[in-house]
Amino acid sequence: MKFDFDVRWLIADSDQELDTRLLLLLVKINQAGSLQLAAKEIGVSYRTAWELIHSWNNAFDTPLCIMERGRGTKLTALGQKLIQTKFSIEKEHIDTLHAAANKLNNEINALIGQRHKKKKVTFSASHDLAINFLQSILELSGKHEIEFHSRGSLENLKLLNSCQVDIAGFHFPEGELVNIMAPKFSQWLNDEEHTLIQLATREQGLIIKPSLKKHVTSLKSLTRHSIKFVNRQSGSGTRTIFDEMIKLNGINKKNITGYKKEEFTHTAVAAMISSGHADVGFGLKAAANQFKLSFLPLVTESYVIAMHNSLARDIRDEIRSALKDKKLKNKIRKLPGYNTERTGKIIHANKLFSKDQET
Repeated sequence: MKFDFDVRWLIADSDQELDTRLLLLLVKINQAGSLQLAAKEIGVSYRTAWELIHSWNNAFDTPLCIMERGRGTKLTALGQKLIQTKFSIEKEHIDTLHAAANKLNNEINALIGQRHKKKKVTFSASHDLAINFLQSILELSGKHEIEFHSRGSLENLKLLNSCQVDIAGFHFPEGELVNIMAPKFSQWLNDEEHTLIQLATREQGLIIKPSLKKHVTSLKSLTRHSIKFVNRQSGSGTRTIFDEMIKLNGINKKNITGYKKEEFTHTAVAAMISSGHADVGFGLKAAANQFKLSFLPLVTESYVIAMHNSLARDIRDEIRSALKDKKLKNKIRKLPGYNTERTGKIIHANKLFSKDQET
């Protein structure tokens, strides 16, 4: 027997609890864009999933998602807000809860004389759509118990360097930003202690409300007072890149309306724009396409998986094998703005953090 702790969502002034399946369903809908696929992912029938959504639509007196024939399902602003809050709460508290659960499990095992059959591997990755595919492949294999966390790129590398996580996922730009950002990243990695493997390259840029496409032609367009911007959270790799790009363009962040308005994922940024709560954001082309928004490409970057060389060889081999999986590559290729030409290839840190990156 093994315990884990989680956060309960209670309806104020009542004994009613938010159905835990609802939040899982909303997360999967956001990832898959389909109620049917989301239902399958969480292990319920389509009818059960539909009734769950319908029931809570009535409870909130407003829809959590929109289902359009031939276009799939996408979350409304309310649906997005619920999963953003879930991610925010988990970011704040889940590590503490897991630590408490691990401590209890270890004490129980010591008392009853049992030993863990599998060593838990911790994988902390910056938010990315392709990472979801990699996670699914590793979970299906079931060879090792891999615990995933979502954190900013630099935080992941700091935790990897201090041996608090076993595997880290981060993204790093190509082009003129390399020399500027390299010192922030290279201090946490070296080729003697870590193995770096490419997951994909991807495009980031401005996600734009379609009606404003002609008016937003560069980063300097963000200084127009009428343009409402939505940002990624402080500490995320995307936020770090955006901040460096506006510096390069001589833009004062105080002149960007909405600079302090933050969301935790690329899809959340796109959803805010799609729902009319913002006009422009900075994020992935794939997120823009998901919500049928306009996109202005500004930077190409590598998404990289970094592992401790001290990690057991069978675990490292499993990660490498998953990254070379043809199914993974095929799924990633379907994401707009992603390229799998270098997927599964080892990258040397000194190459990644120099302007002579391999192309």
